[in-house]
Amino acid sequence: MYQIFKDQLEKSKLIITGVKRNQRVGRDAGIEDNALQKMEDDCKRLEAMSAELDKMQEEYRKKSEQAHEVLDELKQHTKEVKRAIKTKYDQTWWTKFGIPDKR
Repeated sequence: MYQIFKDQLEKSKLIITGVKRNQRVGRDAGIEDNALQKMEDDCKRLEAMSAELDKMQEEYRKKSEQAHEVLDELKQHTKEVKRAIKTKYDQTWWTKFGIPDKR
């Protein structure tokens, strides 16, 4: 969970708890029960969305690692093919194989 989410959840939950403990004073300040309920609902939604984001980030991290592994394999295969062509053919032929190297 992002730190900003944690901090806001803590602040909001403390306020909700404090206002509930002092309902009469809270009502005198114009705080209605439905406002507190809305805050509680928002807290639950933020917690659920944060958990979903954490899951998505983990999936992204795994996919990113897999993509980098495939990239490394592709680089290695490309290097091997280039080496085979370069050792077999003169550099004037390299461009015919799609190798722009001069040396």
